[in-house]
Amino acid sequence: MSGLKIPYLLDLLPNNPLDASERLVASGAKLAIDKINWKDFSHTVDVKTYLGYTTKYLWLHFRVVNDIFKAVYTKDQDPVWQDSCVEFFVRHGDIYRNFEFNSIGVCLSAFGEGRQGRISLDKESMAQILRFPSLSSESLPEEGTTASWNLTVAIPLELIGLEPGDRFMANFYKCGDETAIPHYISWSEIGTDTPDFHRPEYFGQVELVQ
Repeated sequence: MSGLKIPYLLDLLPNNPLDASERLVASGAKLAIDKINWKDFSHTVDVKTYLGYTTKYLWLHFRVVNDIFKAVYTKDQDPVWQDSCVEFFVRHGDIYRNFEFNSIGVCLSAFGEGRQGRISLDKESMAQILRFPSLSSESLPEEGTTASWNLTVAIPLELIGLEPGDRFMANFYKCGDETAIPHYISWSEIGTDTPDFHRPEYFGQVELVQ
């Protein structure tokens, strides 16, 4: 896989998330989360991700179509991977960070060198991650029905340890461990026997282009 190049987009503003998402779709880097790595989990969902960055944030806009819907968890650091979930894992240096979001923007995030002994982000750091979901907890589709949803997030570059021009490794995922049809889909292919997203050796190359 060739490297993903994320452009600098000056006019992505946190106080105007709708315009930001439209700008990402129009001018951001685009990727499809479409790799089915395990034959026992062949269900797929149409997921596109659009990316850009500013001097402060890395922006990601997820568009999810025809998802088997579930959104149970409402508090940060809840096990959102069991819901309808999109994820961004990034390795820069010796550690990698996981940012996992359900459809209403609830986030789980931690860092460490491997799957074991990971350190969860504190409340202050979590509060810096901006989330703009198309859905709200007050008006959700019925669990188990097919639904489409969008989520725009802005993660501070400082929180990831990135600067303009940096090259790093990353992967992007769509999952739903406890949805009606469990699924584990990735951007960069994963060569393990069973579902496992915590495998930075399979991350793809990414660059914040200047």
